[in-house]
Amino acid sequence: MYNRRNAIGVIAVMAACAKEAIAHTPYGLWDAFRKQNLQILTSHEDYTGDDLAEVWVATLRKELPLSRAMVSRARNFSRVASLLKTDQSKLAVLSHKQARDMFSGAPPFELFAPMPIQVLLDDGKYFLIARESLPKSHAFVITAALMHESRDLKFLKPTKATYGIPLHPGSQAYFSGEEVPLDAVDEK
Repeated sequence: MYNRRNAIGVIAVMAACAKEAIAHTPYGLWDAFRKQNLQILTSHEDYTGDDLAEVWVATLRKELPLSRAMVSRARNFSRVASLLKTDQSKLAVLSHKQARDMFSGAPPFELFAPMPIQVLLDDGKYFLIARESLPKSHAFVITAALMHESRDLKFLKPTKATYGIPLHPGSQAYFSGEEVPLDAVDEK
């Protein structure tokens, strides 16, 4: 039998649940996911860079399995720049031209200038770039893991800024033979 009081109660509970569902965003889960998985950004606009990222990620999975390295693909390079600029992502594979244009704020990246990126590795055509906020020890470990397989991956050994884009201090430490304490809390 229909009970008006129960119906009003059910409607009130449904309205409260609907309000919660509308107000809820998965940002907390996304933030946790980004912190637990080493993501390397690429774009659907560059299949060569995407394929290269897959090779580098496979190496990182082999050398650093706890990193849970993965490729994250953005729809275009403006989205890659946005994710880097807002520090939602720390690593990306960019061609030399894309990295130079992003760093200098040339079109289509003028809205993102200045872009605080640094080079970790260079294969002669593509960079693995990082946000300057990537901790030094993290960059050191990523560089060391990829350089361990460098005979197959054919990385160049960057020693100075390329196109004005500085070398990340962690990569610079690796290439100069410094030791970086991995358990230290980094400023940068």
